Amino acid sequence: MIAWFPRLVARLPASVQVKLLAAFLIITGLLITVGAVSLGVLGKSNRRAEELVQLHRKVAAYRQLQHDTTAQLYSVTSTLALPPEQIGARTIEAALRQLKQFGYDLDRLQYVAKDELVLLGRIQEEYNRFIQNMSDAIAMIAKDRVAEARELQRTQATPLADRLERLTNELVNKAEAEMVERVERSHTAYMTSQWVVIGFAVGSVGLALLLGYALSWSLIAPVQRMDVQFQQIAQGDFSQRVAVPNRDELGTLAANLNRTTEELGRLYQQLEAASRHKSQFLASMSHELRTPLNAILGYTELIIDDIYGAVPDKIRDVLERVQQSGKHLLGLINAVLDLSKIEAGRLTLSLADYSMQEVVQTVFAAVESLAAEKRLALNISVPPDLPPGRGDEQRLSQVLLNLVGNAIKFTDAGEVSIQVTATDGVFTVAVSDTGPGIAEADQQKIFEEFQQADSSSTRKQGGTGLGLAITKKIIEMHGGRIWVESRLGKGSTFWFTLPVHVERQREVA
Repeated sequence: MIAWFPRLVARLPASVQVKLLAAFLIITGLLITVGAVSLGVLGKSNRRAEELVQLHRKVAAYRQLQHDTTAQLYSVTSTLALPPEQIGARTIEAALRQLKQFGYDLDRLQYVAKDELVLLGRIQEEYNRFIQNMSDAIAMIAKDRVAEARELQRTQATPLADRLERLTNELVNKAEAEMVERVERSHTAYMTSQWVVIGFAVGSVGLALLLGYALSWSLIAPVQRMDVQFQQIAQGDFSQRVAVPNRDELGTLAANLNRTTEELGRLYQQLEAASRHKSQFLASMSHELRTPLNAILGYTELIIDDIYGAVPDKIRDVLERVQQSGKHLLGLINAVLDLSKIEAGRLTLSLADYSMQEVVQTVFAAVESLAAEKRLALNISVPPDLPPGRGDEQRLSQVLLNLVGNAIKFTDAGEVSIQVTATDGVFTVAVSDTGPGIAEADQQKIFEEFQQADSSSTRKQGGTGLGLAITKKIIEMHGGRIWVESRLGKGSTFWFTLPVHVERQREVA
């Protein structure tokens, strides 16, 4: 299809409403034009039909004249050929009436065949001479001069009669030839008119389709280009610009989109810089905080172990609380450090062979005392024939420990269970609890950074909301995924899957 026409329509300095209205008016004009051409063709066809009817009447009148001429001349000639004793007054009167009837036919033709006046004039002239001769012959018969009458008939009337017959034949033949010509011309004109109507109709339909194509693509093409631009923006590419030549609302929208893309690109660069600075700051601060905190925890443990002498019970209780709070703070610092490394792309998995049974047993041993303190049943279901895996065992232990620790922390009564299966080269791990459950509106939010199902200031359980965010990123770095199934008051089940054999580390957003 012609590409320049949509561009021409797009560059017209008019609004979309005006362009649509103009297109509808043009199409309406085309329909009116086709209707007018069709009516004109029908009018011409009707006039040709009327002309053919008149010509048919003329031919019929000519043939009637030819018939009457032959019959009347034959009748008069037959009358003159009778024996003298049979020619009476009645016979002569009948012959004269026949001659007068022929005159009436000629007079009627003056109105039917106005275009044959020359030929009719010749027929009239010959007829008048014939009438004169026949009148003289009849007068001679009336005076018993039959021989002279027959001689007049033979020498003058009969040749006149022959010429009259030839003239009437010529009149009929000419009319029939004209009728044949008119029929052929009418057929040719009909075919021409038919092709004219078809041409106008096809041309109008083609022009309407071309106009519809140009108008539609002048609207659709910019929308498609802007849709591609939106997809690129959604993917984080702010370098592209959409080129829309329209001089209407779509052109204005494209220009605004380009300005918005440029502004978003500038802001995105600023955000990336701020994010890098934040990650660098968190990593630096985490390292700086871990060193003195580890020293505090080390000295506290030495004091509790009576390395520096006996410690009173009251001071021991305080030191144990200090040590517990320090460990909690160290866990938070480690979580922030892990998150900053992931965001900075500096966290690297140490891929090696591992046993999923050993991972589960290690986590079970680490949290068994916590479950016992809350009198929770801790159940594990691990098939003995699990295949050996390949991945970062330490990080997977961190993931499972975080999930099981959360389940124990938020469950006051009942049980916590760990279930592992392997199917088609994929580990599927489920951590279930009988806790309060998670609202559906919060089930996606809890995997985001610094988010918790209960983020109110009166929540019972502490935490920064980084554990599940780090867990999700570690699982995705292994090529797996994590999700939760939960109902309020019915407990929760956290599922995650990951390949049994991880060959390379995946990039995460």
